Amino acid sequence: MTEKRTGKPEIIPALLTVAVITAMCAVSERLHDPEIIFPEIAALAVGYLCAPKRAWQVNSCRMFVLIGGCALLGLLISLYVPGGLYGKVLLAFVIAQILYLFSGTSFAPMISAVVLPVLIGTRAVSYLISAAAMTLLIIALRRLLEKKGYRRQEAYRALPGPGKVRIKDMLIRTAVAAVLLAPAIFAGWRYIAAPPLLVAFTELSEHWKPESPLRPWRVIALLTGGAAIGAGARVLFTMTLGLPLTLAAAAAAAAILLALYRTRLFLPPAGAITLLAMLIPDAAVYLYPLQAGSGICVYMFASVLMEMQRRLEKTQ
Repeated sequence: MTEKRTGKPEIIPALLTVAVITAMCAVSERLHDPEIIFPEIAALAVGYLCAPKRAWQVNSCRMFVLIGGCALLGLLISLYVPGGLYGKVLLAFVIAQILYLFSGTSFAPMISAVVLPVLIGTRAVSYLISAAAMTLLIIALRRLLEKKGYRRQEAYRALPGPGKVRIKDMLIRTAVAAVLLAPAIFAGWRYIAAPPLLVAFTELSEHWKPESPLRPWRVIALLTGGAAIGAGARVLFTMTLGLPLTLAAAAAAAAILLALYRTRLFLPPAGAITLLAMLIPDAAVYLYPLQAGSGICVYMFASVLMEMQRRLEKTQ
């Protein structure tokens, strides 16, 4: 999507986004509770505040209910479902995919809200509170931007229930995720299945077209670059200089927003994959960009193949 740059309307949503991320990380550090950091809030800010046109077919009420409900579901799976991590993460992904298909929306970030607490082993209710509260804040800021004329109100039209094609696509996504989750869980490369990448896979496999400005190499570059920005900021500011994580998060958020505005490709998962670098263990930070880059290459390739197959079936 493209829009003529107009100065003030460009900078205000970006500043609000950086402020929201900075405040969330500051509260997390102040309370010594890393589970307050909800990376998908960066995706919501990119798609709901910064993008010239809303990134998803969803309204504010459904956004809040879906994030809150999915965050609760993910927390419950993490706390109470028995078994190994592989099975629990795959279960979370499958349930999230089903909810997504029947939500009447194209709001894929809800998938991350289910999968993230399972993948990182969240056990604190602060995750749920943060996810719901920060989503409410994004909604309030969106309404403020609309009131002040920075963003236009957009009508929401509920999407129809899934047909055979979307159900087939969901099964393919599940198979791809099941394959990638094996090295992610058992070989220690957990972040090739990072929740923002699963969100990106869902969105790309449903909506990517060859004529889209989202060229595969651009998608790979933005998501891998976001992971590198987040990891680099954390290594520099926090792990090397000993400065607060909040400063690293603010710098990373500003950098990825600059990249998104310069390219005019407002890809919400790029924000989330950047912020996720603030939540992972120190030992995982250095290989995080490589893992994220490897994952998105596979997901992008699978999305291209799925679209080629759909077009082939239409010609037969």
